[in-house]
Amino acid sequence: MTKDEIKTAMKAKGTRPVDLAKKAGVSRSMVSHVMAGRYPGSRVRGWIAEALGKTPPEIWPPKC
Repeated sequence: MTKDEIKTAMKAKGTRPVDLAKKAGVSRSMVSHVMAGRYPGSRVRGWIAEALGKTPPEIWPPKC
């Protein structure tokens, strides 16, 4: 998923990146970076995936 697709899906679920940032104890910019595909090992990916009802690989497929 692209960053915009993630943002749209979060909005549909009633969650905002700032809410995830507070829940994860990180900055809003960190959530934005993770949504864009940076920091693949970040625990924030798990929080985003959980909020969307998906697994991290469903959102960020492994690159071959």
